[in-house]
Amino acid sequence: MLLSHSSSTRTGSGCSVARSFFEPTPDDLLLYRELSLRLKAQPPSSLFRYIPSPAGQHLTHLGDCGKWAWARVIKVAMSRWHDLPSRGKIACDGTHLNSTPERIVWEALRPVVPSDIVIDVEPCLQTASSASFFSDLGIRFQSQVRHVEVAGCCGRDRVVRNKWEAHLLKGLDRRLGAYRTYGLEAPEIWWLDDLIDPNGLRRRFLEIVDQLRRAAP
Repeated sequence: MLLSHSSSTRTGSGCSVARSFFEPTPDDLLLYRELSLRLKAQPPSSLFRYIPSPAGQHLTHLGDCGKWAWARVIKVAMSRWHDLPSRGKIACDGTHLNSTPERIVWEALRPVVPSDIVIDVEPCLQTASSASFFSDLGIRFQSQVRHVEVAGCCGRDRVVRNKWEAHLLKGLDRRLGAYRTYGLEAPEIWWLDDLIDPNGLRRRFLEIVDQLRRAAP
């Protein structure tokens, strides 16, 4: 299998020794670092499938190999660079999110949240039938709220790569069905391929803020 140009190393005698497919290449690690710093969170392997470079695709395959292979990527990267953001669901400001994709959204939006806007974590949606459920995030201005669902299972193409992602996508579809059943406004959906572009998330967030302000009584 062809990897990037850095998928081999040189011995002292000048012979080329193939790097194991299961080892992250220098290019892989640089990309992992770049995306981590851009997102202010160490990314799940699923995000790299939307980066078409050889390093992005190799990292995707390593993630598909299982937790042990991805743990190796993380271990090597963290041993090389000590300024990487933390992993997991807790944001840099201490906010607890429900998933790493939700944390990535939070980290993207936090620097541009206006003083009159609140982002609620897992706000409750009340329905006319007194049933209630929770969205991932709520963008709130006064009494106006736009709910956001963060689809950590796949991109907007809805292509999943394993049983767990298929399970998460079914859960998302059930949630979207509940919005329709209870006559609620359809939520904003941010997919995995949206998450690699924090600037795009911020632009969309500010568009929603403008819509909420204009709709306020």
